[in-house]
Amino acid sequence: MKHSFLLAGFVAASLSFYACGSSSPSDTEDDILSSAKEKDTSSSSVVEDLSSSSVAKDLPAGARVATLDDIERNMELSDFFGTKAYLAVGTKRGLFSIWVPDTAWIAAPSDFKDGVLDFERASIAAIDVKGVVDEMNALVKKDAGRTIQFIVNEDDQLQYSLDGKTFKDVKTATVKVASGVISNGDSLIAKTLDCKDSSGAKAVYSFYEGRYIVEEGEGESKTWSAGYYDIHRSKLLMRPIFYPASVYALNTVTVSDKYDLTFSNGRALTCSVEKLDYKKVAVKDLAQEWDASVDGYDWTFDLRDDMSFELTAYKQLDGAELKKGIWDVYGNVLLLKVSGCMGGKCTTAVKGEVTELDPQKGFKYGHSDPDSPAIPKAWDVPVYE
Repeated sequence: MKHSFLLAGFVAASLSFYACGSSSPSDTEDDILSSAKEKDTSSSSVVEDLSSSSVAKDLPAGARVATLDDIERNMELSDFFGTKAYLAVGTKRGLFSIWVPDTAWIAAPSDFKDGVLDFERASIAAIDVKGVVDEMNALVKKDAGRTIQFIVNEDDQLQYSLDGKTFKDVKTATVKVASGVISNGDSLIAKTLDCKDSSGAKAVYSFYEGRYIVEEGEGESKTWSAGYYDIHRSKLLMRPIFYPASVYALNTVTVSDKYDLTFSNGRALTCSVEKLDYKKVAVKDLAQEWDASVDGYDWTFDLRDDMSFELTAYKQLDGAELKKGIWDVYGNVLLLKVSGCMGGKCTTAVKGEVTELDPQKGFKYGHSDPDSPAIPKAWDVPVYE
């Protein structure tokens, strides 16, 4: 049953639709202090922009937009903030980082559309708090709209421009691999790390292709987060995108060749490693409208190909639930980040395994959402006359 024709009346009828309220997780400074020496800050907003939004309109004569094929694993950005900085792309699965060694580093998820690296969802980790770090903080400041564009000029030289200013050369750099550690992010694909720290606190990390999910704690205190990961300059960077409670905006971790984890704030985890078995779900197979009928509620779940979603529920034509946000699939796990819901009180992130998927029929969704009315766990393709 299709209910989109009712949506305007649904919202207008004072069944208020709000951004999620004060319980929503945030990357505030209080949430992300990891130690006395390291501070993470984030430019992420409640609704993430999944594409590069800014491109220089005019390129120098003979130049072309750079592609990922033009970017090496490690490169030097000449005269970046008046100092020597390095760009790392790791396995080229969507996480970029910029480093001023021993001072600060930025992790920025981006699709690199039109050769542009944006900082809409970037986070910074810093040892120092002055000078260069102040400038890097300004780069990732929320709503700052800062970008770096990469081109290849007429002389086949890779160059970058910060915020549309003068293009400067980018040079290939070499980075010494630390001994006894894992230095390639692809080494973690399809692995689960079951970890404990010295106090016995548990954390289970599941790694997909450039994406991770971590579940921490046990019982009622158990929580989770999910996002981008890669290993750059022998450091595992994990930038959460989906999370139902406050999290660190950026985790920087050393992974030993035995898969033990040491965080930059000194926390150490001893881990056992296992193979992660899953049947990969394609985004294109979920990106459509789905219906369900449960306990008198008629549901519509619109998973759009721009990676936004809208979830509605009706009971005898009265609105009962309305949520919207962004979605993604990590392996076989469907993740929702809720930016707004009816009444303003809602769980801000949901995850669950997708099983029995048939794009022509339906799928099962074993989700974690505790809200009421509960999201159905079985969805069907709508039928039209």
